[in-house]
Parts: sequence; structure tokens; C-alpha cells
Amino acid sequence: MMKIIDIPMPPSCRYMSDYDKLINDLLPIYGKFILNKTLTGCGGTSLFLNSGLMVVIISPRIQVLKNKHKQFPDSFLFHIPQCDNRQSAIKQKMEDLNSYLWLHYGLTPFGQQPPPAKILVTLDSVGKVFSVLESCGIIDKFFFVVDEFQCLMGDATFKGTVDMNFLVNVDNRARRICYLSATPIPEQYLDYIPQLANLPYYKLQWDPAVIEEPTLKKRKMRNGENAVKLCTELIQKYRNNGYFERKIIQGNVVYSREACIFLNEVKSIIRIIEKNNLLPEEVTILCSESKSSELPKGFTIGGLCTDRNNPINKTFTFCTKASFEGVDFYSTNASTYIFIDGGKEWLSLDVAIDLSQILGRQRLDSNPFRHDATLYYKTVPNPVTEVEFRQKQSEMEQTTKERLDMYDASQEKSKKWLVDLHLKISPEEKFVSDYVDVIQENGQSTLGFNYLVMAAKWNQWYQRRYYYSNSHQLISGIQSALGIGRKPVEVRDFESWYNNTPDKDKLAGYADFRNKYHQYDEWIFQNPFIDLRFHQWYATLGYSTLKRVNFKEDKVINIYNEYCVQDLIKTACINAFEVGKIYSLKDVKNMLQQIYDYAGFSGKTAKATDLGKYLCSQKVQCTDGQGNRLWYIEILG
Repeated sequence: MMKIIDIPMPPSCRYMSDYDKLINDLLPIYGKFILNKTLTGCGGTSLFLNSGLMVVIISPRIQVLKNKHKQFPDSFLFHIPQCDNRQSAIKQKMEDLNSYLWLHYGLTPFGQQPPPAKILVTLDSVGKVFSVLESCGIIDKFFFVVDEFQCLMGDATFKGTVDMNFLVNVDNRARRICYLSATPIPEQYLDYIPQLANLPYYKLQWDPAVIEEPTLKKRKMRNGENAVKLCTELIQKYRNNGYFERKIIQGNVVYSREACIFLNEVKSIIRIIEKNNLLPEEVTILCSESKSSELPKGFTIGGLCTDRNNPINKTFTFCTKASFEGVDFYSTNASTYIFIDGGKEWLSLDVAIDLSQILGRQRLDSNPFRHDATLYYKTVPNPVTEVEFRQKQSEMEQTTKERLDMYDASQEKSKKWLVDLHLKISPEEKFVSDYVDVIQENGQSTLGFNYLVMAAKWNQWYQRRYYYSNSHQLISGIQSALGIGRKPVEVRDFESWYNNTPDKDKLAGYADFRNKYHQYDEWIFQNPFIDLRFHQWYATLGYSTLKRVNFKEDKVINIYNEYCVQDLIKTACINAFEVGKIYSLKDVKNMLQQIYDYAGFSGKTAKATDLGKYLCSQKVQCTDGQGNRLWYIEILG
């Protein structure tokens, strides 16, 4: 079993760069190790980019590298965009890297100390960087950071060959490696991956005071509901109200006017855009660059704001799984919406990894909605039992061993033939009956065991079997993965009840909770999913008034509206009624009704006796012209 080495972070420390002993004393930067930073947004990548080390940052997500390159313009981004002559572009990029290295490591005039080289590269291009560094004889001087390394397993079901070859390649050619993540591959799977199994495992332990618990609204999708329908409702709500969510912070109402929507299906994103007539100037799309040709005319991939000091964002940002890990979202007001569907493999997420990653994307502390999210989910029973799955896996592992034994016993000519034969297998046919794959080692192609795909298959089955087959298990798994538990248990129970109870019962439960647990008011005010009117009604009318009308919203609205227009009605009455004059009850009633209507209080039926609420007056009895004694109202000074 892997031994975990805990590193306690200093009290109140929020960023890794705040603790200079990390690089200088505590981490084995001259060897290979795993670093679980446990907290997203704590500046792990920036720590190494700002250090005095010569660093290669390797990421599975090009968008992350593009953002980091903007933040660190002296870095070298090794990326080859789509082009006609790719080989020529690769050759030129390698020459450019060589020139960059000469400036940052070679001779400089007047004996100046050159700034350390910082290279940014995706894992499928890192082999070219290795080649340049080896040709310069300086590869061992570089420290390699495999950022968001949990993606190696997360991506393995659709790009397992690329990821496994990367892992073999980096392990063979680099001497100093940090596998970095806030949500690393779970330890039980690391034991099955030879390149990771026996590495030192460091885990940061943060001061609980710096960790904020997310507020998660969990909403099960009903029959007939899907991401397109629910996003359309979200967009319509924004267009009607001018905001997505709102809450009370230190007595002030704050509004969310930007939305980050995590939806792992480009096809659905396109349908949402077309159904709601969204414009390019309203939408940012973060997805695989290979999907660019599928987008509607005028829409492009990328373009996320990277200026944390003056963030200017489009209203809607759509993200897929291929793009969100490690990306920094800088917004002062964005809300988060997540869609997961256990019935579709590509629309489910890894509960232990992906949800924490998503909730860690909002980087600015100034965003009061950064720890809030709405989760739309769908669960579907998994037809594959544990016995069936384990038997299938055992058969695949045994078949893999037999085929690799046969390969190892073959002559070199037969080995080459077997490799060529395996290369012709279509992606759909791979990893169906075994885990045999073509592995590149020391410049040679050989058949080997793809441990990453095996671990990914196990994890995928586990997720679907234990989380996505049952709503209760899914929610429990999410709460456990997100570390939900620091919030007072009474608040957590109330929020769970509120999110799942019928609308007609919410006001009564809200008022009862406020009346019983007034010490938790600030927690309640900062939950954006509670109807803001409830806060206003409770503060203005009080618990006893709400209870007197049995918490019926229509009656509460009338009472509240009457209270809110008191000053306006009083001023209108002062202007309409003369002091010392008497008015018939009929005239008072008609005049007061006109004032109610003018004040927007048309739902209220005026009574003559209401005037006493607004003016000093009294009922008097007078004789009319026919000698009848009638009641009038006299306006007093």
C-alpha cells in the first residue's frame, strides 16, 4: 500500500507560494514524486513557474497552457496549431525552442544570469521537447511537472494509447518529475500502474480556516428533461430578470450576471445556442479544438479572459470535460451549472475528481458565487453486476498476459508482424477482450500492457455501479468528495430539505428555521438558491405575521406590498385630504381606492376606515340636507 507523507501548511496560508519551504526543503525535487495539493486554486502550477527552477509544465489541456502562457509571457509554448504542412511546422517549432533555450541557458552578454527557462507543452507533444533538451544535453537540469495528472486515467477510455505512451516516455527519459493534482488518481488505482505505484506520495494539509465549503443545489432531471431544455429555462430566466442568481452579502444584495455551464457534449451546446438565438458576443466555448468545424458560423473555441485584475467575460461560458481541468476562470460574479447523466457514459463525471475540479475553476475571491453551483443529474440502474464485471476483467487480464507471453517468446520478425497487426485494429475494437497495446519504448514499438485503460475501466464501472445507479448514493458520494461537512449540520440539513421540498411548503420551513436558528442567518443569506423574497418578508413582517396567515404566499405578498407602499400612500393622502374638512364615507373610499391604484396597490380594496392608518382623523355624525344623520370622516390637524 502506498505510503502518504503529509505536509502541514502554515495557519492561514492559502497559496502554495506562501510557504517557501515547499520547494526548498520539503519536496524531493531531484527525483520523482506525486504531489496531492488537495485544494484547487492554490497556485500549484504558478509556484513552479515562479520558481528559480528550469521547468517543463506538461498538461493534457492546451487551453490551460495558453492561459498560463499569457500570464507568463516569458515562457515558451510548444504548440502546433492545425496547418497544411505539419511536419515543417514541428521542425520550425523545435528550432524556435532551441533558440529560446540558448537565450535562457546559453551564454549571455556581460555575464548576466539568464532567467530560468519555462516550457509549456501538451503530453502528446512532449516527445519533441525531450528531443530538443536531449540534443542540448540539458534534460536532467529540467524539472518536469505533469499537471492535472488525474486526466491520464480520466482520458484513457478514449485516448489510452497516447496517455500510456506518454507515461512510459516521461518515466524513461525524465529524471525529475512531479505528478501534480488537487484530485489525483485514487491510491487504489495507482498500485496497478507501474510508473506510479512506488513513487513517494506527498499530501498537503491545509488550515481548515482557509477552506470554504461549497453550496450545492442538487436537482434531479425529470422525465423528458435534458440539458438543452434546462439551459433554455436558465437563459429565459436571465433574460426576464437580468441575473442568474442573487444573495445577500453583508446586508447588500449581489447579483450573478455570468454563467459557467459544464456540459460534456458539444452537440448539446450547439443546440442550446441555436434554440436560444445566442450570439457569438454572448458565448465562450471551451472544448477540444477538433470540434471547431462543428460550431455554428461566427463561433470559435477559446477566448477566455485571463486578466484577473480586470476580468471582462461573455455572459455564457460552455465547458466540456476536455477543457476544464486546470483552467482559471476570472469573474467577479459568475454562477456555475453542472450537467451529468448516468445514462450516457460521456455525460457522466468522476464524482471524486471532476466535480472538485469544476468547483475549483472560479479563482477570484471577489466573486461571491465562486463556491455555489447547481447540479442537474440523472441516475440509471447499472445492468452489469459486480460479479459479472470482475469476471470479465479477470478474463481480459488473463488474455492480456497470455498474448504478451506469446509476443515475448516470438522471434524479432514475428514481433514486428504482431505490432503491425495490432496497429491496424480500429479504436472501437481495442480493449474489448484484452489490454494489449502498442507501447513506444526507447524509440522502438513493442506490445505491452495498458495499465491506464485497465484502471480507467475499473473506475468507470465503479462510478456507474455505486454512484450513477442510485440518487442517494450519488449525492452521498458528492458530499464526501467535496468535503462537505464544515457547515453546521442544521444548515446543511435545511438546505437539503429546501432544495427538495415542494414550492408551496418552502416559506413555512424557511420561517420556522429562521425563528429557531437565528444564529445561522448569515449562512442562509449567502445561499443563492433560497428565494430572496423570503429574506425580505421575514425581515419586514416578522415570524408572527407570516404564521398568522399560515405562510400563504398570496396573503403574504398583499401584506408586504401594503407595508412597502405605506409612505407613498400617506403622502398621497396628505395631498388629497384637507385638514378640517369632512368627507362622506363613500368619497373617502373612492379617493383612497384611487390612491391605492396609483401606488401600485390595486389588489387592495379600499375601506373608508383605512384612512386612519395614514392620517389623523375621526368619525363624526352630521345631518345632511334632508335631516338624516350620517357618518362622515373629519381630517384633523
